[in-house]
Amino acid sequence: MTSPAASAARVRTRFAPSPTGALHLGNARTAILNWLFARRHGGAFVLRLEDTDTERAVPGGEGMIYEALDWLGIAPDEGPREGGPFPPYRQLARAERHRARAAVLLESGRAFRCYCRPDELEARRQAAIAAGEPTGRDARCRDLPAERAHPGEAEGREAAIRLRVESGPVEFTDLLKGTLSIDGDDLGDLVLVRSDGRPTYNFAVAVDDIEMEISHVIRGVGHLSNTPKQVLLYRAFGVRPPEFVHIPTVLAPGGGKLSKRRGAAGILDYRERGFHPDAVLNYLSLLSWSAEDGEEFLSREALVESIDLERLGAADTEVDEEKMAWLSGRHLRAEPAERLARAWATRLDAEELGLNDADLRRAAEVFAKRTRLLSDVTSEVEPIYRAPETDGSAARELLSVPAARTAIHFARAAWADTDWRPEPLARALRGAMGDAGLAGRAFFPPVRVALTGQLHGPDLGEVGYALGRERTLARLAAAMEAMEAMEEERSV
Repeated sequence: MTSPAASAARVRTRFAPSPTGALHLGNARTAILNWLFARRHGGAFVLRLEDTDTERAVPGGEGMIYEALDWLGIAPDEGPREGGPFPPYRQLARAERHRARAAVLLESGRAFRCYCRPDELEARRQAAIAAGEPTGRDARCRDLPAERAHPGEAEGREAAIRLRVESGPVEFTDLLKGTLSIDGDDLGDLVLVRSDGRPTYNFAVAVDDIEMEISHVIRGVGHLSNTPKQVLLYRAFGVRPPEFVHIPTVLAPGGGKLSKRRGAAGILDYRERGFHPDAVLNYLSLLSWSAEDGEEFLSREALVESIDLERLGAADTEVDEEKMAWLSGRHLRAEPAERLARAWATRLDAEELGLNDADLRRAAEVFAKRTRLLSDVTSEVEPIYRAPETDGSAARELLSVPAARTAIHFARAAWADTDWRPEPLARALRGAMGDAGLAGRAFFPPVRVALTGQLHGPDLGEVGYALGRERTLARLAAAMEAMEAMEEERSV
């Protein structure tokens, strides 16, 4: 099969959502594949808002789309915000262009005016069904000689504009499904412009794709039935159709359709939950597609380099949030510590915890491996920086053992002059355990409680490094003072 990239001098893809709410994972996957393919071939990624469904439009819908694309890092090259060589990029604002294009088809004889009311057409359709005749075409207006006026015109009716669709196969090729065909009789004469002057969806889409020079239409398989209608319009204008790629459906966890109206999680919901944007991009890229070497953890640069639409599968796939979270963890660990620290800072009250940039950078260096989501910082990192509570029953019992004071004393002495890195701190602590003459189960727990107030947690060398020298030694000293106070209480 010829590569889709070989059929156009310059690749131009488009993402054409309706501003009816936040993007869900299925919408985002379509946008991502269009963006990746355009980037792979040095082309342009176009955002066109199909905003003609004004009843379903929501306030701020366009902003939510942009916010999602910006978070994913796939901002368009052309669009309502960016501008570009083929404005406007909102479909509603292109209505006059659509009507002008319909007039061209009327003048060429490829289209005709139809004055029939919808109820009349439906009545004749039902009669054809009853007679066992084809229902796709009603020739009452189609075959009227040009010199004869239609009775509806005399009645003052407004005319719709319809495309003349001839009998015979309408063939087109889809990258995944091969060559497909439908008979023109089954399509009927397509309505291009309704009697109230509104262009139909398929006509507007085809005109916009033609005028914006879209080379590849990569969209969900739910649009497959629209393709032969749009192909007919390309042919009517004497323009070569783009390459069509109808990608399989992304299903909700457990099956079922992803739908904003059915409460499907939006892309921005995953942002709020703490998923790494590169992980969501990575995961959605691999739905129904795989890299040639089978690698699943891929940077956006690697995804751009390896994207190949001919490796797309045809089967629908369910969202697996567990796998997406696993990828999120991988991408978090790949982040430079400074950048991860900045992301964590937005989810912590650094002032309340007494944290500065250096604290967060150290924490990112050693604790990223304990997290999968950015939001995990509140459960995995924040407790380490909170002042340890040593007056709980478990902590008091542990610190009341005579060996606890010995352990903390030797730990503090060993760390006082240690190179403040996780490995040297861990080695020094093991040496202190030997110097104290204590077993690990007697030595490490009281040191941990003194530092964090917790009985379990990360490696103590990493804890000390993340806390920093001053904070660590101060906490050990405070624990020794608390133990002295407990001894005094017992002696009274």
